[in-house]
Amino acid sequence: MECRKFQIAILSAQGLQNVREIFRMKVYAQLSIPGNPQIKRETPVDTEGETNPAWNSTIRFTIGNQAVEYQGVVFVIKLYCSRTLGDRYIGEVSLSFKDLFDGAAPTSQGRSSGIVSYPVKRGGADSQGVLNFSYSFGDIVMVKKPSLFSTRNLAAAGIFIVRVVLEATLGASIDLDIPFFGEDVPIC
Repeated sequence: MECRKFQIAILSAQGLQNVREIFRMKVYAQLSIPGNPQIKRETPVDTEGETNPAWNSTIRFTIGNQAVEYQGVVFVIKLYCSRTLGDRYIGEVSLSFKDLFDGAAPTSQGRSSGIVSYPVKRGGADSQGVLNFSYSFGDIVMVKKPSLFSTRNLAAAGIFIVRVVLEATLGASIDLDIPFFGEDVPIC
């Protein structure tokens, strides 16, 4: 299957809405791809910048080449204020891979990259502030689709068997989450 590496460096934000009344804002960004729960990455929490946080945090994963060909494949960067009693949502930026790919400039290393700023939205309206990030798309690579007997599927089958045995032994329903490991996540 044709795929390409995608790298995004979430750099900073300026002029964010202050969602705290008493204490300092400690902001982090969370990148996710709707429809793919395995793709959820977070930056470290910026404890100093408050409404002007800086992270310079790089996130890498692999996307299907069709993601840059069709408008409907998007990713979302949500900004949160870290709090002891539950994090508070600040706003988000939602973009399609195609828009970024079309706006990227070619580099001498055979990549396409860009540095952009987008307004942070909350609901349907622009919130306060902008989010700054850089990104790059690598060349097309071939990724072998996981087989039915991949390590992940075998691990899932093992966890299922353990769950069935425990439920039969204890006579109660048990929920076991299957962890996802790996830095590069193929979503193609």
